Amino acid sequence: MTDRFGTSARVRVALLAGLIGITLGVAACGKKEVHTARFSDPNPIPEGAMHRDVTGEHGGRLVFVTIGDPKTFNPVLANEVSSTDITSGPLFIGLVQFANGPQKVEPGVASSWDVSEDGLSYVFHLRPGLKWSDGEPLDADDVIFTSQVGLDPKIHSGDFDILQTDGKPWKFEKIDSVTVKVTLPAPFGPVVEVIGSMYLVPKHKLEEAYKAGRYEQMWGVNSKPSDIVCNGPFVLKEFVPGEKCVLTRNPHFWEVDRDNQRLPYLDEYVFLIVKDLNTMALKFQAGETDLIDPIQGDQVPVLEDEQEKGGYKVYDLGPDVATDFMWFNLNPGKNAKGKYFVEPWKHKLFADVRFRRAVSHSIDRAGIVKAVLQGRGIPLYTPYTSSNKVWYDPNVPKFEYDPAKAAALLDEMDLKDRNGDGLRDTPEGKTVEFTLHTNSENNLRKSFGTVIADNLKKVGIGVNFQPLEFNTMITHLREDYEYDAMLLGLSSAVPPDPALSTNVYRSSGLTHNWFPKQKSPATPAEAEMDRLMNEVVQASDVAKRKAAFDRVQEIMGEQQFSIYVVNRNLYIGLRNRVQGAQPSVLRPHGTWNISQMWIKGRGGAKLASSQ
Repeated sequence: MTDRFGTSARVRVALLAGLIGITLGVAACGKKEVHTARFSDPNPIPEGAMHRDVTGEHGGRLVFVTIGDPKTFNPVLANEVSSTDITSGPLFIGLVQFANGPQKVEPGVASSWDVSEDGLSYVFHLRPGLKWSDGEPLDADDVIFTSQVGLDPKIHSGDFDILQTDGKPWKFEKIDSVTVKVTLPAPFGPVVEVIGSMYLVPKHKLEEAYKAGRYEQMWGVNSKPSDIVCNGPFVLKEFVPGEKCVLTRNPHFWEVDRDNQRLPYLDEYVFLIVKDLNTMALKFQAGETDLIDPIQGDQVPVLEDEQEKGGYKVYDLGPDVATDFMWFNLNPGKNAKGKYFVEPWKHKLFADVRFRRAVSHSIDRAGIVKAVLQGRGIPLYTPYTSSNKVWYDPNVPKFEYDPAKAAALLDEMDLKDRNGDGLRDTPEGKTVEFTLHTNSENNLRKSFGTVIADNLKKVGIGVNFQPLEFNTMITHLREDYEYDAMLLGLSSAVPPDPALSTNVYRSSGLTHNWFPKQKSPATPAEAEMDRLMNEVVQASDVAKRKAAFDRVQEIMGEQQFSIYVVNRNLYIGLRNRVQGAQPSVLRPHGTWNISQMWIKGRGGAKLASSQ
């Protein structure tokens, strides 16, 4: 989905005293060499520090312009990218990490791990001497506590689905202060890949609230920044809703560079919040931000032409792993007042696969690519895009643009224009129409929605297209369920393994958008997807996992639970002063290695108004 934060008038140019000194020496050739002084670090480097083979300058600020406020700063509760882009990596780190560049798992809080011969137990060895940002020890007790919270069914955690096998939770045991054993109830292929998504939280700060049943109220967006204790490279310094989110260096972070100097290099990492993609581009063009991610299709040629003058580079990262799609609300339930989430006659339409297929046949995806994306993309019919080299399935059924086939399916349902107003009606006389929402901050999706509404009108389906603020949409999606249809997107899990997307494809999943958190599968198709996802996560053989997930994707295509629209090409822009970046097609595209990035000259974008 979408995300982010940051802006404002005053700027911190905090260069620590040790950053401005120099040491002079004499080279063998007799010329003077100038060396940057070592970073002034008041805290000792921990015994278990992770060493990175990088070098850079401490100081400076990186400003990232983005859309949408975070929903939470609690990593256990974060699901939207507006939240996870802050919590997952910059503020919190798990037992392992994923390096987007080489696309491989690497050590995190755990420096190593052992696997039993039967593959049912894993022993993780934690780095000794690690501390939370408040200076308290980080150890096995924190891992056990995080797993307890994540596996609590009363808490709406993104970890709940991924830390189970065959519906049974993994068992976490403390062996000693730096050793944790994880025992599986059944085989599970990608344990190490998945466990990195369990971002650790501090027991000493959150246990009391958890025991009192208040965990879900902890570390919301109204929390005092000083109350949020982290283990990532940054801590929260300031959050101004609709304006900015400022992160500053974690004084106890446990990674160091090749000179044994503590990372991160940056003094500040700022998320500047704007209202739409056009404002995002204007801020970048004006030099007020260091990174634009993504660049909207029609903005690409303009920004490419201005690269040299603007002091930045546009990166073409190829087809995106993220998707844009729409879906109908298939939840048959009622709210506390007894009102149906979806009017029963509409739900009857939405639940009929012929209607969903007709809608899919009605969407001119190629026209959207040409008119809206200016050719920078392709029609999309599949849950995973072709840029996912391992898990993409080209055999997913494609309900391509064919208004005649759409009309035939609607006729078969006895949906006809009975009063001559151009829109079809049900046999009971209800006009076939629905309300479609997308996030108002995203101009591209607003254009997609306009085209879709026009396409559907041509086959006699009325669409009331109403863009909403992103967090309002999330409230409808996750809390009150009162909507007809939505047009949004999903970024790829990182690692891009379907085992990390069980919350999407399992009927009980929080992100099973069309009908989340089902107590039992609502349809035979969803029951089959549940069975297949068990195989996806349990099989150790990659070929078996791939075959099972191919079938999941094919069921998605047959049923059109999600109606995929386009696969955009991905472009980002990065200022030349930003050093150490390794842009990746996986999110976060430009800053996945933020702890190792630095600003040449220790400057950075000035913070101006987000409006």
